Amino acid sequence: MQEITRDVVRARLPVRKADSNKGSYGSVLAVAGSLGYRGAASLCVEGALRGGAGLVYLASVEPVLQLVLSRTPECCACGCRTDGGGGIHPQDTAALREWFQGRGTVLLAGPGLGESAGAIGNALLGKRPPWAAAVLDADALNALASGSLRAALPAHTVLTPHPGEAARLLDTTVREVQADREGAVRQLAEEYHCVAVLKGTGTLITAPGEPVWRNTTGNAGLAKGGSGDILAGLLAGLLAAGWQQGHSELEAALTAVWLHGAAADRCAKRRSMTAMLPQDLFEDLGALLCELES
Repeated sequence: MQEITRDVVRARLPVRKADSNKGSYGSVLAVAGSLGYRGAASLCVEGALRGGAGLVYLASVEPVLQLVLSRTPECCACGCRTDGGGGIHPQDTAALREWFQGRGTVLLAGPGLGESAGAIGNALLGKRPPWAAAVLDADALNALASGSLRAALPAHTVLTPHPGEAARLLDTTVREVQADREGAVRQLAEEYHCVAVLKGTGTLITAPGEPVWRNTTGNAGLAKGGSGDILAGLLAGLLAAGWQQGHSELEAALTAVWLHGAAADRCAKRRSMTAMLPQDLFEDLGALLCELES
């Protein structure tokens, strides 16, 4: 097992070149949020923007878009109708496939989608999806585990389960996942043919045929709703920014997990693990990146 270090991360950060523009750093489409889970979309979108993506789009229902644009006006809005349960109407997400064809966009799907996640995922993926890569989190993972997400995953996919989601994906128990975390993350990567990020104390990351990497940053202050949404967005943003520079989805995952945890360690010193909020991490992430980019 290998450890993610500051030097590992510094070597894998996408480079911001003087002669560049927003097109140089790729794009992310976040399909996230519903009437009951609006904040998840906001946090993952800001994570993707702070991760360096040149353009970040959000496909969601109008109340979610209103919240997100009030916090991050840099986001591009893709308005969707609301289904009967307050989520995104799957017919509207199907149209996104056509609009994003040939754009090389990274798909981020799952945070706050609710019960519509399976239908939305099938509409977004299906045959020959246009996405350069995909990050699936939260409700998208639950849909995958339940079988309601039946479409094949894109070739360059990252799954980001916590132990409970991992147990559902592997049809086992949380106790068994936690008893052999290394075995569980390897099984996730092999069964789903993707990069697997098994979150928790000492987050583990691997890909089929690759060694397992262990992260040592982070603390119990991250044990609050919203922390995972930021990580998913940060990962998608780093993946989009690094894709054109030859960085893989595994490298993006290593970098995002370490940065997320290291920012949380700084944040805990300012706010305490008890009082810190996921949104507080963005300030510490900026300070951390200033050091790494210098």
